[in-house]
Amino acid sequence: MNINTSLISNNNSYVGQTPAYIVIHNTDNYAKGANAKAHAKAQHDGNFKGYSAHVYVDDTEAYQALPYNRGAWHVGVNYGGRLFGTVNNRNSVGIEMCVQAGYNYEKAFQNTVQVCKQLMKQLGIPADRVVQHYDVCAKNCPSAIRAKGDWNRFKQLIGAETTTPTVDKYYRTRKSWADSKSQIGAYKSLENAKKEWKQGYTIYDWNGKAVYPVQTSEKAVVLTGKFETQLPIIRKGNSGVAVSVLQSVLGVTVDGHFGDDTEASLKVFQKNTGVKVSGTCGIDSWKRVIEHMKANTHN
Repeated sequence: MNINTSLISNNNSYVGQTPAYIVIHNTDNYAKGANAKAHAKAQHDGNFKGYSAHVYVDDTEAYQALPYNRGAWHVGVNYGGRLFGTVNNRNSVGIEMCVQAGYNYEKAFQNTVQVCKQLMKQLGIPADRVVQHYDVCAKNCPSAIRAKGDWNRFKQLIGAETTTPTVDKYYRTRKSWADSKSQIGAYKSLENAKKEWKQGYTIYDWNGKAVYPVQTSEKAVVLTGKFETQLPIIRKGNSGVAVSVLQSVLGVTVDGHFGDDTEASLKVFQKNTGVKVSGTCGIDSWKRVIEHMKANTHN
């Protein structure tokens, strides 16, 4: 696959790296027109703050945005990833698969596979050193690929000999499961997590279940009630704070008015996360939005 090099720059990068790993991401930008060229141009023009990648791929083309011998700002902070430190911004190439409104997932997926294989050959990187962003820092990325359970297929397509799905079983201490930035520790042992526990924090298992301190069922009911009250069913024509929250996650203009772009981006989001595609944000869509917000903010 041809990789367009017309938008390469040194913006948001480190001088000198020797690529030893490839890290696969999704842009998580569901806005209309948020394709590979748009992201590469934004990086080229200096419009990204604190973030960059080497290559952006969509369902029709690919753009290189950074020389491979420079480190990109793509790994981010650690939320308990098993490879954090081993894989970092100075020894890895970041590939972003674009998920703009109306995109063809399978074509974008296959194009990302092809770009990855080309870079593996060009840079001498073996399949066992191609990893998800999740493997590095426990961020839910590449979210679209993970939502479809396709990481195993991705590894097979790039030639990995064995691809056994694994779950990193860490107990994480946070103020809330959704607030990943508040995390103060990740532990293999629940007992060790309890020793470091602080008032105002909760210990969660690897599935996001609160395990310490134990909450009563009465409190859980109250929380559920608040969830339903604060997150109403919204659709085209609605306006307000809830619409703004949804727009900020979808990556469209945040103006508080549910219009055509918001509806189109929501439908793509629903398709990618396994929710019935309706263009209406109800309880099932809100649940996916909350899950998405756990770890899908740009670094």
